[in-house]
Amino acid sequence: MDKYEILKLETGQCYIVPESDYGKAEIWRINNMYFVFEIPMYGGTPVYSRSYKLDQIDKMIYWINEWS
Repeated sequence: MDKYEILKLETGQCYIVPESDYGKAEIWRINNMYFVFEIPMYGGTPVYSRSYKLDQIDKMIYWINEWS
């Protein structure tokens, strides 16, 4: 996961956390928040998981990396 790509997001933009053919998660920046959506293992509609303030990016990355 590329922290600097996430930091460059502007409101309404999305970063897909790579892991498989479908990805692991989507991170959307909306105003001053990041919204994390988990992508199902075999594809499908991403499911809302959590949200973080912009200054919590390290906590968000740590949390996503802990997913198995």
